[in-house]
Amino acid sequence: MTKLETVTHVFIIGLCCLAGGLLIEQRFFSSPETETLTPLPLVGREVNLPGADWQAAPLSVLLQISSTCRFCNESMPFYKQLMAVRQAQSAKVPVIVASADAVAVMRKHLEDQQVIVDKVLHSRLESFGTGTPTVYIVDSKGMVRRVFIGKLDSSGEKELLSIVERGKV
Repeated sequence: MTKLETVTHVFIIGLCCLAGGLLIEQRFFSSPETETLTPLPLVGREVNLPGADWQAAPLSVLLQISSTCRFCNESMPFYKQLMAVRQAQSAKVPVIVASADAVAVMRKHLEDQQVIVDKVLHSRLESFGTGTPTVYIVDSKGMVRRVFIGKLDSSGEKELLSIVERGKV
């Protein structure tokens, strides 16, 4: 084998390693934070969630979380802050948790994290096509007004806290 062939083989192997490394990084080490842009297909959709009383308030917060979801658990300090902001309101925005977990399991998990919500319901919300964590702002007619998907960055957290503080989108 000539020097040129050896260099070419080493170069090709190096490119393959680089491409493989990039694929592995993208698949396993991508950032958990997602954009907080409103997915248009969800806004305006009706939330059919048995046990939720949307008419109880002008706006409600619906948290779609799981006790085994890493990003849900990393978001628990923010959910605790969200509940503190809600408690400071005179007209409290109801907070409902929808989870694929059993209700007792999710209640215990939230209690352990000191996140006290108004209602915990067993539901997958699969028709929405979103995973966990997802926060929906739902109006009194049960229509989605705003959606936050994934672990929120600081601007998404501020926006959600502002909506809850004002009691309107």
